[in-house]
Amino acid sequence: MSPEILHALQHARTLYLTTYRRDGRAGTVPIWFFQHQERLYFCTLRDSLKVRRLQHTPQVTVHIGRRTGTRLTCIARVLEDAPQLQQLLVRTYRKRYWFRWLLLGPRLRRAFAQGKEVLVELTPHTDDAL
Repeated sequence: MSPEILHALQHARTLYLTTYRRDGRAGTVPIWFFQHQERLYFCTLRDSLKVRRLQHTPQVTVHIGRRTGTRLTCIARVLEDAPQLQQLLVRTYRKRYWFRWLLLGPRLRRAFAQGKEVLVELTPHTDDAL
């Protein structure tokens, strides 16, 4: 991974994820994330628009830190059953986003336990590899 991308990921708290409709139109949303073993991860509701779009078009664009931040092109994959990564996400989010964790932490844990929340893995294209 380039030093620019590493630096941006180390200092960013948010990614701007762009997913695409079948007709190619884009939609961008801010997401919390964590990096693990050359991939990026975030969680979302199983029935969210992000997941529905990813089922049709797994290629996404990510901007690090702000909408005009460093750009990565990735392939997204919804992880149905990844309890170890879920635990890592919970630990990471608790430390990284502690100011919001008090309200969101219990809801997130329940949603994972009920199968309502899923992890999404983002694998950068080889040009952008971490």
